[in-house]
Amino acid sequence: MPNQPYYNNDPQYPNQQQGSYPPYQDYDSTTEQNINQGNAYMQRQQQTYQDPAGNQVQKRKEVYRDFNQSMINTRYWITSVIYFLLGVLEVVLGLRFLFRLFGASEASSFIRFLYDLSHPFVTIFNGIFNDQTIGSAGVFEISTILAMLIYALIAWGIVSLVRVIFFSNVPSRREYVTTRRQRRS
Repeated sequence: MPNQPYYNNDPQYPNQQQGSYPPYQDYDSTTEQNINQGNAYMQRQQQTYQDPAGNQVQKRKEVYRDFNQSMINTRYWITSVIYFLLGVLEVVLGLRFLFRLFGASEASSFIRFLYDLSHPFVTIFNGIFNDQTIGSAGVFEISTILAMLIYALIAWGIVSLVRVIFFSNVPSRREYVTTRRQRRS
């Protein structure tokens, strides 16, 4: 069976149960190296084991942490949340504008809910311009369009500020070392 450990049928381990693994024996040859370079951190570990069959096993582990990347991730998360909230607000205000323009009845519970939800965001812009009545029931609300524009500009300004605050600090010096060997003929 291909999923079985190779030593299950080994005569050296007659009582070995299928699927269980014997513990590794440590050679005590562990090397650890920590490297701090600018805004990046790397940790390397190498350990050598001997399994019960006498095979030498080498285990390597490398951990990288880049502080610039975590700043970029934070910036992306914050800007995504801001743009999501702006999108929800713009949809609510856009629906308010359309329903007021076409004269939707306020007797409907959905329309009443939408107007109540959007009212605090539009109230501060009422009175700047006169809203125009269209026909017998429709209202062209300039205050709603102005609110949509102003909130979009505010969100854009906040996102720009977040990009400045969480700007990644790219190191000015990078070093790469390459070694090549050629065999003599």
